[in-house]
Formats: sequence, structure tokens, C-alpha cells
Amino acid sequence: MSRTPAGGAPSIGWSRFAWERHRPGTGHTWFDGTPEELLALIRRHWPERRPGTGRRDLNQVVIVPVPPDRFHGTTVLVDENTPLHAAFERRQPGEEGFISVRAEGEPEPVRYAGVVLYSAETLLENGGERSGPWDWEVVCLLASPVPDEPMDPVTMARNMLGRPGGTPCRYTAEQFAEAVWYWSRRARRYLPPSPREESGTDR
Repeated sequence: MSRTPAGGAPSIGWSRFAWERHRPGTGHTWFDGTPEELLALIRRHWPERRPGTGRRDLNQVVIVPVPPDRFHGTTVLVDENTPLHAAFERRQPGEEGFISVRAEGEPEPVRYAGVVLYSAETLLENGGERSGPWDWEVVCLLASPVPDEPMDPVTMARNMLGRPGGTPCRYTAEQFAEAVWYWSRRARRYLPPSPREESGTDR
């Protein structure tokens, strides 16, 4: 059980996974502010936290809602005219790869934002690791046009099957169906490779 000081939030820090992933130019949601400013927002809104998708309590995974005005999303609503780009990716070394589809176009407006945090104990499940001595770590930033945006189905499958990099969790058939339907019409924004990457000189 994590420690929660009386009258305040527990100790909170960034996971290495989120720190490297949620930056401008990565194709993932990012926050226009300093890391400490985001942690301060989380502490301020900690009493409003709710269980993460598939969770029943506030002990393992929580989502803390925060004001969306400084968040930048990357979700593009696609149609039959949207150029798409498919690639084989893996989130980090040691994980299994998967097909990722990206879309050209402008991201949908961000109307809702939240931060997903894992407890110290949960981070150690399925061979995972902690990034610091904190009670909770930031794992994912959410920025979407709708409230309660469904999780990416591949992420849900990775968790439910206990694959490398996943955190064991059970989801309902309805949760899976909603996620598949939502993401069947959306994709992350495509970012063309930089000239350095195309020439192979990027280090």
C-alpha cells in the first residue's frame, strides 16, 4: 500500500518510460510546461483521481484529471481520404513489436486531459521496475476530444495477456469492443522522419 501523508498527495515522480515518451516530436501526447509543473497539477487534483480502466479501486492504477489547456494531443480522426502510414514498432527494448498505423492531418482538439499513475507495487508486476523511490509514478499522459477515451486495444491486450511490458489486468468484452470501435476511426498523427534520420546520420 502506498503512503499518503495526511492532508496531501503521496510522493509522485516520473517513470523513465513516460519521461522519454511524452515529449514534443515523439508522436505522443505532451504537456506544455516543466515536469515539476505537471507534478504540481497532479498533486492539486489528486483528490479527484479515479481507478484506471479495468481497475476497481485506487490502490494500483489511477487517472488524475487535470485542466486540458496546456496539453497537446496527437489523435487524428480519419476518413477515406486520410493518408495512412503503417510501420512495425516496439515501445521499448525487451517488448514484442506490433503494427502501428499513423495518419496525416491535424490532431483533434484537446478537451479532456488526465495523467495515469501506477503505484510502486504495481510497477514491479510482470518483471517491471521502478524509476525512483516515489509512492506513485507517472506512466502516461492523456489528451483527448472526449471524456474517458478508451485505451489502445493493443495496450489492453498486452496487459491482459501479461506480455512483456504489460501490467496484468482484466477487461470486459464491452471495454475491448469500445476500444476497438473508437480506434478503428482514429490514429496517432504521422510525423515524417527528419532529414538526419532519413540520411542515417541521426545519433
